[in-house]
Amino acid sequence: MKKTGIKPVNRQLSRPIKNKIIMKKSLIILSPIITALTLTGCWTPPNANVQPVGEPRLIQSGIPVQSVQESATVESLDVSQRVITFKLPDGSSTTCPAGPQVLNLDQVKVGDQVKVTLAEELTIYLLKAGRLPVAGGTDEAIAFQAKVQMIDPSYRLLTLQHLNGATETFKVGLDTKVFEIAPGDDVVVKIKEAKAIRIEKP
Repeated sequence: MKKTGIKPVNRQLSRPIKNKIIMKKSLIILSPIITALTLTGCWTPPNANVQPVGEPRLIQSGIPVQSVQESATVESLDVSQRVITFKLPDGSSTTCPAGPQVLNLDQVKVGDQVKVTLAEELTIYLLKAGRLPVAGGTDEAIAFQAKVQMIDPSYRLLTLQHLNGATETFKVGLDTKVFEIAPGDDVVVKIKEAKAIRIEKP
């Protein structure tokens, strides 16, 4: 058989080329994982202690929300007047009327551990050192109970950080000025009534 002098093609890849291909595929697979870990490591929670930009002012009052207190204690109760005092999980106490939705008030007793849903109203300010300028050139001290930690305008989610450090997230209504609210704004929380009371079993 006559030799032509043409060498046959070696279809087997050399070891260095194989290793490069394997490494490239591994990097493609691991890239999303590395990116996710990097982003997680760099993420920091919103800061409620930042100072919002702008002049001190009232941003909005009377924003209705509902707060669920998982483990409150009944401190006092006047069934005839439908007035009840709760000791809340943070140690504070609040007195409010029981709304018409509360149908089991006659079953509630002092000392009961309850899960209570409270109807609240939020008033949001941009304050300077806790004070609001008023007519006449004087300042009014505002006894705020929380600060805005985060506002999500798309889903209308408002997260507050209370003075004790606890956080709470509310879904606010369509008429809430979500684009005027910013982290660091001061919030006054007013409890209107108890909307539901569930007695917890001992």
